[in-house]
Amino acid sequence: MNVKNKPSAHNYRDYTFVALVIALLLSAWSIMAYKLYVLDYPLAGLIPATSYQIDVNIETTGHGDDISVSTYLPRSDNRQHISKESNSSGLFNLSIENDSLNRLARWEASNVQGRQNIRYSYSVEAKHIRYAIPSDMMIPRSYPDDIKPYLQEAPGVQVNDPLIEETLQKLFPGGPHTLLNAITTIHRHLQDDFANKNFSGFTDAITALKLGEASCNGKSRLFLALARKLNIPARLVGGLIMQAGNKRTSHQWVEVYIAGHWVPFDTINDHFADIPANYLTLYYGDLVLFKHTSNINFNYSFNMVKRLVPKREALESLDQSGFNIFNLYTIFEQVGISQNLLKIILMIPLGALVVVIFRNVIGIQTFGTFLPALIAAAARETGLLWGAIGFILIILVSSIVRKLLDWLQLLHSPKMAIMLSTVVIVMMSMTVISVHFGLFELAHVTLFPIAVLAITAERFAIIESEQGSLEAFRITAWTILVISACYVVMESLFLQSMILAFPELLLVVITLNLWLGKWVGMRVTEFVRFRKLIFSREVK
Repeated sequence: MNVKNKPSAHNYRDYTFVALVIALLLSAWSIMAYKLYVLDYPLAGLIPATSYQIDVNIETTGHGDDISVSTYLPRSDNRQHISKESNSSGLFNLSIENDSLNRLARWEASNVQGRQNIRYSYSVEAKHIRYAIPSDMMIPRSYPDDIKPYLQEAPGVQVNDPLIEETLQKLFPGGPHTLLNAITTIHRHLQDDFANKNFSGFTDAITALKLGEASCNGKSRLFLALARKLNIPARLVGGLIMQAGNKRTSHQWVEVYIAGHWVPFDTINDHFADIPANYLTLYYGDLVLFKHTSNINFNYSFNMVKRLVPKREALESLDQSGFNIFNLYTIFEQVGISQNLLKIILMIPLGALVVVIFRNVIGIQTFGTFLPALIAAAARETGLLWGAIGFILIILVSSIVRKLLDWLQLLHSPKMAIMLSTVVIVMMSMTVISVHFGLFELAHVTLFPIAVLAITAERFAIIESEQGSLEAFRITAWTILVISACYVVMESLFLQSMILAFPELLLVVITLNLWLGKWVGMRVTEFVRFRKLIFSREVK
C-alpha cells in the first residue's frame, strides 16, 4: 500500500512566502502600469530641478535706541517661484509692504540693547529664460503711459547729458537701423569696451562713461541712459546670483521693454536677452537693497544652500490624477502633517532597508536597529556633516553623564529619565550656541529622535565599560557609516520623486525585506574574516 506524504508545515510556509512575494510584486507593478498607461504619468517630471534655500542674516547692535531695518524680498512670477518663507527676528516686529513691483520687509523694535539677530528664509526655484528679438523690428515712436517713465532722465541716469549724445553718435554714425541693432551695439560696447570693476558704491552713468570701467550698477545706469536716449524704455533690476555658500554681494542688471515684454540684459556677465536660472530678482528700480537706522552697528549676509527638488510642474500634473499620493496631502495637512514631512515619512522605509542590508548582508553592527535611518531622516535639515557632528557630541556628553549616574548607583528608570533630560539639554545648548555663531544647519539638531539618542548613549556607555572604549568607538564609526549610506539613499531626488509618484513601490521594499529575512548566506564581514580558511579549503 502506497502512503502519500502530507505536506508539512514547513512546505506551507514556503508556499505562503512565495505567494506573498508574487502578490506584493504584482500589486506594485500593476498599480504603476495603470498610472503610466492609463493615467499617463509624466516620467520626465521625475528629473529633479535645482532649488536654493536662502537665509538673509541681519545683525544689529543697539544702545537703547529704536531700530528700523528694511530690505526687499523676492516675489513669485512666471520665472521664479518663492516658497517656504519664514521669519525669526526676536525683539523685532516684521511688516511687509507690497506695491505693483516690489515687496519691502521692515523690522522695527524699540529700546534695543546689545546684539540682535534677524533671519528671514525662503526657497527659490527659478528657470532660465531666453528671448528672441525680431531682426526687422524698428524702435517704436510711442509707448503706453505706464512705460513712459522708463524713458526719462533720473538721478544717476543722465539721459540728456552731452556725453551721452556724443557716445551715441560714435556708436551709430548713421543712426540705429533696427531695435536689435541698437540694443546689440549698446550691449557689446559696455561688455567689450568697459572693464568690470568690483566696486560696491554708487556709480552714475556719466562717471562710468568717463572712467571706462564700472561695477554692475554703473554699467547698468549707463545702459539705461544710452537706451532711453534712443527712445527705448529700460529699467534697473536688483537681485542675487545664487550659488552655494555665504556672500554679501548683490547684483544689478537691466531690462528693456520690447514688444510688451521686459527683456533682461547683463553687461557684467554677458547675458544678452536671457537670464540664467541662478539669477534671483529682488526688486525693480534704482533702489537700495538694505536701509537701516543710522549710527548703529549693522551687518548682513546671504547664506545659500543648493538643493535638488522634484519639479513643481510634475507635482501639479500628478495632482490632477485621481489615483495619486499627492491628493492625500490635503488629508494629512488637516492634521498638521506638511508635504515635506510626508516625504520624509515615505522615505524612512528605504532608509530601514539600507540598515537591513548593512546588518544582515554586510554584517556591520550599529547602535539601535533603525537608529541610522531615523538620524538620517533628521539630518535632512542639518546636512550630513553637521548631523554626524551633532550625533557624536550628544552621544559623548550623554555617555559621560551616564557614567556619573552609574557611580551614584541609581535605579534604572530614574537614570533613564535623567539621560533623556540630558539629551534634551545638550540638544538645546547646541542649538543656542550654533545660532550664536551662525551655524544654522547645526541648530536643527533638535529634530533628532530624543528617546532613541538617550538609549543609544546608555548603550555606548555599557559597551565602553564592558568591552572597552575601542569597541564603543568602533561601533560608533560603523553607525556613522550606515547613517551616511541612509542619508545618501533618502536624499536621492530620483528615489524621492519615484516614491512620491509611485508610493506602491513600498510594496517592493517590503518584498526585499522578506527576501532578506530569509538570508542564510555568509555575511561580507564574515567572508573577509575567514577568507584564508575558505580559500585554503578550496585549494585542498
